[in-house]
Amino acid sequence: MAHLIYSALPQPRRPIVYVNPKITVAQCIDIMIKENIGAVVVFEGKNLMGMVTERDIVRSCLQQALDPNKATAADVVYTDVSVLNLFDPVEKAMETITETKRRHVLIEENGEIVAILSIGDLLFHLLEDKTRVIEQLENYIHTY
Repeated sequence: MAHLIYSALPQPRRPIVYVNPKITVAQCIDIMIKENIGAVVVFEGKNLMGMVTERDIVRSCLQQALDPNKATAADVVYTDVSVLNLFDPVEKAMETITETKRRHVLIEENGEIVAILSIGDLLFHLLEDKTRVIEQLENYIHTY
């Protein structure tokens, strides 16, 4: 049976942090530190612009010599974000993360963003699953 994305999300789910594209990169960094997260979702009004991650900030600020106190979220936002459904298979999330080389994907349900799935969440889920399979096999072996 295929595992679905909702089973790979941490419980309880982390709240999604939304930011306005006009806030500064420094403010994005402050929010990420305060909330202990690696990505924020950028909305302009009701329109999804994309996501800003720690990696986006480092790359943009260093490559483009941006001043974090002057540059805005709109200057560093990654707009080609992947959005998967809560009930898509975990394998689809792994393929998407591998193909796009992005560490986060947005998860939607009924057209609404409900979570951010990170590569760390997937690894934790896979390790948990493998541990469970090993325990089941060991129990099976020891019964004979």
